[in-house]
Amino acid sequence: MSLVVRILPDEPAVDRDFDYLLPDSLLGAPDCPPVKVGTVVRVDLRGRRIRGWITAVGVDPPKGVDLSAVKKVSSCGPPAAIVDLASWASNQWMGSRVHFLRTATHDRVVSSIPDSTSRPPDVVPNENLSQEAFRRRGAVVRTPPNSDDFSLAVAAASHGRALILTPTLARAQRLAVAMRRAGIDVAVVPRDWGASAAGAVTIGARSAAWAPIDDLEAVLVLDEHDESYQQESAPTWHARDVVLERAKRDGARWVIASPTPSLEALTCGAPLLTPDRAIERAGWSILDVVDLRDEPPMAGSWCSETLSRVLRDNRKVVCVLNRKGRARFAYCEQCGELARSEITGRPLGLDGKRLVHPVDGDDRPAVCQSCSSTKFRRVKLGVTGVAEELTRLARRPVEEVSSETDLVASEANLYVGTEAVLHRVDKADVVVFLDFDQELLAPRYRAAEQAMSLLVQAARMVGRREDGGRILIQTRMPQHPVLEAARTADPGSLARTELVMRRELQQPPEAHWAIVSGQSAAEFIRRLGTQPGLEILGPSNDRWRIRGDNREQMVAMLKSVDRPPGRLRIEINPLRA
Repeated sequence: MSLVVRILPDEPAVDRDFDYLLPDSLLGAPDCPPVKVGTVVRVDLRGRRIRGWITAVGVDPPKGVDLSAVKKVSSCGPPAAIVDLASWASNQWMGSRVHFLRTATHDRVVSSIPDSTSRPPDVVPNENLSQEAFRRRGAVVRTPPNSDDFSLAVAAASHGRALILTPTLARAQRLAVAMRRAGIDVAVVPRDWGASAAGAVTIGARSAAWAPIDDLEAVLVLDEHDESYQQESAPTWHARDVVLERAKRDGARWVIASPTPSLEALTCGAPLLTPDRAIERAGWSILDVVDLRDEPPMAGSWCSETLSRVLRDNRKVVCVLNRKGRARFAYCEQCGELARSEITGRPLGLDGKRLVHPVDGDDRPAVCQSCSSTKFRRVKLGVTGVAEELTRLARRPVEEVSSETDLVASEANLYVGTEAVLHRVDKADVVVFLDFDQELLAPRYRAAEQAMSLLVQAARMVGRREDGGRILIQTRMPQHPVLEAARTADPGSLARTELVMRRELQQPPEAHWAIVSGQSAAEFIRRLGTQPGLEILGPSNDRWRIRGDNREQMVAMLKSVDRPPGRLRIEINPLRA
């Protein structure tokens, strides 16, 4: 009798297992991959031949049902532990298991998994903090921006089968080169999928959270604060949470490392380890804060005298302005104070003779709270306008950079762009944030954390303070907790302030959110109705925010609702909301 297997078809809208017969003729084929949970097969479903994953082997066939046969055993797939992890992730982020198994499966056919080539590394970590972190079996490590990842990576590899996450694939490849030179067998996924499945130390970006390496003994997440770890499209899963669940299931040691750990990491119950204060301070750059309220602008509202001097020095300067068109902000022409809401503290824009907020509906007369002046100015210039004025001021060419720009062997030494410029340019003498208030007062609950992340990226671009690395920040809020934390090289002070605020406002991680949007969102909310333990806010810009204290309960209630036809997007604890 043919073997009966249970298969999950590669159809996200179905997300249901079906039983199929696996003929002996397929099992006996010379090039047939091993048949086990996770193996990729081809089956017929609703008149189409599609891919699927085996989720159970040797199941009892249903009585009175003629089962279809598996058409082909295609490829080795993720191990059984990953298949089970996909079910867990489905409940965490309200996504089909198919979404996660697609990430866990190699895009090419893998006929067999090579024999394990992993061996204990010939080197040991030479940094006490790295060794101590993994001795704790679970720890959060706060590292300076200009610290080296290598010691932590070697510490992870020294414990055996290790999984190491980095924010970008390019960074993973650089780290892999350094580890191979040290004699450590390394697999970079997705390229080295087979070697990872064989047990080699595995390095990769977000998708590597689903790497096929099994029976983990160590997990390391570098730059855990980086937003690239969260999937942008629904389901909005987070790589940090996935690998920590894997570590928990396998009993592996784990370490989260970052210059500015997220509040989610700091509240996970693990100890926070930090280097000596002198070492941490030395790993940051010099921070110069310019109060725009005290300095007459040289051009419009964005060029202070300090910036003018920096431009004349003819050093390599990178200017950051996260604005292409107009901004919402307005400031008092007499005293320079930003117009802000008396209730929420968010920035207001100038609309005729009124100060308004486009989302909150805040609306009041255009009168300055500090000096009672009625004269306000809008902050208008975007990257293109600033580039034009910079050319005249600096009297040298200016390279304009955005996410669409591809810098090829540029010889410019003056750049201006959105935050993409921090990823396009390797090194600079000075990084200038022309209007940092736009980051500090962004209408997002994680604005402060995101602003701190930009400073970390800038510090890496200019280097350590002992090497003259310098960051220039123009602001009308020089006492903001983000700037105080960066100035003192103490991100912990910002975390403490933010955690109190999140607790008072019931924002993640103190509560949990589900953001519902899309064509059928209104009907979904109507079907959800009033539920105990859930608070529904909205709509705002055709989005509803659902808040709950218990994540599992909130997700269970959302999954119990019959999804209406039409496009529907549900984001669980998104980073930008």
